[in-house]
Amino acid sequence: MITNDRYHFIVDHSMGMALDAVWLYLEDDCDSYEDRKGKFLWVLKRMVSDGLIKLAKKGKVIDDPIDKVVESFYGAFPQSDEDVNNGVWFFTELCPAGIGWVMADGSIDWV
Repeated sequence: MITNDRYHFIVDHSMGMALDAVWLYLEDDCDSYEDRKGKFLWVLKRMVSDGLIKLAKKGKVIDDPIDKVVESFYGAFPQSDEDVNNGVWFFTELCPAGIGWVMADGSIDWV
């Protein structure tokens, strides 16, 4: 997918931001829309697995297994990069979840 160094670069530079930042950081790493989508979902899954973020929708934390959440994202993604609209899609009802960053003290910074 992407290197460990690149993953940490993306995490470090998108910390405290919404999912559109992760999407935008992946632009130069991808050959196609499908490639970008796959890498985005890989990064999302890893950030959850690493305990860096929590996912939520309409104020409720999503406790589903991460593979199920990734499937819902995959199925919900727009048909083309143009329809992601430079990341605006991540702020619409069509996006399956938003994120909150887990802080050092255990609190969650919802974005």
